[in-house]
Amino acid sequence: MNLRRRKPHDSLYMLLDTMCNAFGGIILLAVLVVLLTSREKSQSAKAANSTEMLQRRLALAKTNLQQSLQLAASLHDKANDDRWRTQVSLLATRQQLENEIRLIRELAAQNAKEIDANASSEPTERLRKLNVEIAQGEMKKLLEQNKIDESNDEKKRVAAQLAAAEKQMAETAQKSQRELRLPREHDTARQAVYAIVMYGRVYFCKNADMSRNETDIKWTDRGDDEFADPRKDKGLDPVANAAQIRAYCKAQLRNSVFIDFIALDDSFPAFLQAKQLAVESGMPYGWLPWRMGADGPISFSENGYMPRPQ
Repeated sequence: MNLRRRKPHDSLYMLLDTMCNAFGGIILLAVLVVLLTSREKSQSAKAANSTEMLQRRLALAKTNLQQSLQLAASLHDKANDDRWRTQVSLLATRQQLENEIRLIRELAAQNAKEIDANASSEPTERLRKLNVEIAQGEMKKLLEQNKIDESNDEKKRVAAQLAAAEKQMAETAQKSQRELRLPREHDTARQAVYAIVMYGRVYFCKNADMSRNETDIKWTDRGDDEFADPRKDKGLDPVANAAQIRAYCKAQLRNSVFIDFIALDDSFPAFLQAKQLAVESGMPYGWLPWRMGADGPISFSENGYMPRPQ
């Protein structure tokens, strides 16, 4: 047999292959276009649906808000209505009565159980229980009475301590205080000689010869007023210079005068001592309290207040 030679393919096959490939590419492009357009349509539809959904939700929220406001207004009107108030009070009373009835029922059931338990037990056993309860009650009563007695004893002790403390305070206050006798002033024809009690010392404004004391006091004349400023390192100490104060008082007795003490608040003990020396010397005296901060500086004039002798 002879070998048959294979002939090359005809060009028609190549044309057919090319046409098939081109047709397949067109179909592929068409599918891709369809897919892309369908995705865009679905996205736009979703966007439209979401916008529409939001509008629906907004409209629903507005509707719910209006309904809530209407409901609140109606409830407020009902709350202000006397009929509803009466109903609410009746409901509260009903609830209270139901609670009381429930408590009464529970108490009745408990009492019934106790009665049944006592009825089921023997009289001797019940008597023994009652005796035990009575003994326990007496014991509690005794304990409470003991507490009351202890409280009363403690109250008495506290009252005694309080009375002792008040007595001690009164004694301390009496020791620290000094009885003040109101002076009995009287008119006199004697001339006043002033003595300033300051810095714990006595400053006589006049000497024994009735001249102005320039040694112990600094004087300042302002028109008709004479301002006195005692020198701190001068004056007479009522304790150390008691003899000089007595001699001054006895010397002034011949001048038909009385001493007016101007006592400042920082030298009241010194005033008491100087006053006692004047009394011992037989010199009438008067006195006037003076506060430097409130009353101002000490000054003398023709028109002023003169304390009368005691």
